[in-house]
Amino acid sequence: MSFRSISENLNAYREEAGSHPVALDRVLGFTFIRAWVYLMFVGAAASSMTWSGEQIPPLFYVVSTASLCAVLFGSALAGERFVRFMTHPAARFAAPALTTGGTLLLASSAADTGAALSFGILGAITTGIGSGLIDLGYGELYRNEPPARATFEVPLAFFLAAVAFSLVIMLPSVVGCLICSLLPAISGWILFVEQHAWSRKHQASVLPIDFDPKSFAWRIGVCACLVGVADGMVRAAFLSSNNLSIHVFLQWPLAGAGLLTMVIVYGAALLSSEQSTRTIYKAAICVMAFFFMLLPVFTSAQDVESVLALAGYGTFNVLIWMLLAEISSNYRLSSTEVFGIGWGMVTLGVLLGSIAGNIVDQFAPFTPQFLSLIALIATMAVLLSFLFVFRESDLIALTEEPESEAENAEDRALASPSDVPPAASDSPRPRFQDRCLEVAAAFELSPKETEVMILFAKGRSAARIQEELFISKGTVSTHLRHIYQKMDVHSKQEMLDVIEGVTRE
Repeated sequence: MSFRSISENLNAYREEAGSHPVALDRVLGFTFIRAWVYLMFVGAAASSMTWSGEQIPPLFYVVSTASLCAVLFGSALAGERFVRFMTHPAARFAAPALTTGGTLLLASSAADTGAALSFGILGAITTGIGSGLIDLGYGELYRNEPPARATFEVPLAFFLAAVAFSLVIMLPSVVGCLICSLLPAISGWILFVEQHAWSRKHQASVLPIDFDPKSFAWRIGVCACLVGVADGMVRAAFLSSNNLSIHVFLQWPLAGAGLLTMVIVYGAALLSSEQSTRTIYKAAICVMAFFFMLLPVFTSAQDVESVLALAGYGTFNVLIWMLLAEISSNYRLSSTEVFGIGWGMVTLGVLLGSIAGNIVDQFAPFTPQFLSLIALIATMAVLLSFLFVFRESDLIALTEEPESEAENAEDRALASPSDVPPAASDSPRPRFQDRCLEVAAAFELSPKETEVMILFAKGRSAARIQEELFISKGTVSTHLRHIYQKMDVHSKQEMLDVIEGVTRE
């Protein structure tokens, strides 16, 4: 790719993100909750955030993960009821309070006493519930931001979280526990007070529309489980073959892996011909597979091998978060459902990966041939997940209406906007096509401009619009420029704001 193309991609991301692409408080808030996850649950029995510095028993990791999955999947099933529940200040206050309190309880769980067991179980449950609510809150924030912001902010936050992890575990155990317990409290303050997630005073930039969650769960679940299992196997094999402690393995290589993830994601974003997280995901997945294949080659270079072994875990988590943010933003899907299902499947995949890693660990010590076999299996699992990455047609199908309804909507889209009656005022959730047609009539868009606007607003790329309407790429660009001029907007997000604004008036 030429330097001119890279420059065009950079300008496109800058335009999509807006004039202020980085919200420092949002990045720091997301950094703090990811750092807390690294410190507490980066892997089974990996955390030593206890008063004595001993490791937290694996049982509590499993209980906390199960609680987290229950919150994520439960919120997706509850849908709007969950959102109404979270609009109450007490519910928003409970999220960081539960996570902070649970962290302090887990800090007392390493002792071999009945009270320690009770503290550990209670702490695992409350941290799972609280952290799940915080994760969903940040999902709601990024659903209401241009995907380009998530592309820049999310990798940066994960890298800063890895650096924070490396610094905190160097401190005395008591100091580390106290700092770790404060991280979710600070993150929750930024999320619910500074950023107003789910607040009645804060109106979402786009209203969610219905979609089919089964297909979504299937594809995200397969990707998450395959990559989770691959990562768990590779990490377990690497630790056993090099006879490393978990802290030596994680301390600085985790930060190195975070930096490598930033290079991969930013590089893929700049080199990609289409500003789409799905395109970045596909490129990065191939890089992850390549790294796994290199592991047996660097057996004599422990630091390099540690970074490569961790890069897959970090990169996949970053990419999934970006992908969920883009899907929920571009296709106006509920963040509760998208992140509840998607992040729940990722959490389940990490748990399955830990189980797979424990199984692999039973075969230690490893021969070089067995290490190569594990690397091959992990690579194949990652490449198989590539087949389940969402295509644009898959995402469009998630939100398609029944055939008769879709035909009616298409007929109205092809008609002159002035001939289309406005949506019924008594409809609680008018269809998205009706909202678009109201805007088209209000701003006197031509029939062809109306078609382009509807497709673009529904998440189609310029290339997809070109194929569907049988027009050239230049014609698509011309129509979009005219639409922006007539609507007096400068980005896709501003256009979506206008469309949703018609409904609110």
